[in-house]
Amino acid sequence: MSARDQILAALTRHPAPPVEPARPESRPEMPANPWSVLEERLAQNGGRLVHSHSGAWIDSVKWPCEFAELTHVYVAKNVPESSPTPPASQLSPTAHLSTLTSRGVGATAKAMRDLEPLEVTVLYADFAVAENGAVWHVPASALERTAALLAEHLIVLVPASSLVATLHHAYERIALAETRFGWFLSGPSKTADIEQSLVLGAHGPRTMQLVALES
Repeated sequence: MSARDQILAALTRHPAPPVEPARPESRPEMPANPWSVLEERLAQNGGRLVHSHSGAWIDSVKWPCEFAELTHVYVAKNVPESSPTPPASQLSPTAHLSTLTSRGVGATAKAMRDLEPLEVTVLYADFAVAENGAVWHVPASALERTAALLAEHLIVLVPASSLVATLHHAYERIALAETRFGWFLSGPSKTADIEQSLVLGAHGPRTMQLVALES
């Protein structure tokens, strides 16, 4: 008898004791004020929550500099359009006058390394989670994924109607068989490896704003 057969025979002679079936896990319901909970969790992670109408979110965002001075911007293709308030006469000749669109390396990059000077990345997420202030985002391409990591400032838009209570509810909405890559984003990049001192933006975006869009 081979060693393999001996092991299998021993396992057959000593079956594992019966185990009670797993009990369904109770899931917390949506809190009374879910957006307040999400805002608190996001703030703990170093992020900022903004509420805006879907057609005017540009005016609700806190930009790192004047709107017209942004040189390198990546805007995901599924981001809803929104026109800036300043008149065309106040925008620089290099600015897109009608809507915020990709510009600079955000529009011309062919390789991931080309996105190194990126100032702002704007993404559109599927839904938000009140429990931990995170949003679920599926990048449309490798460039979009890289843009989320290399930009100095990250802005993520999410439909206000898509809020879920917990990660249990979030996983129910994710079609893993149809998703090659996706991630939960919650606040700017952070590390506490050195002397257990929390540092924001050490290896990624320095700021993150989550914009809840009311239709």
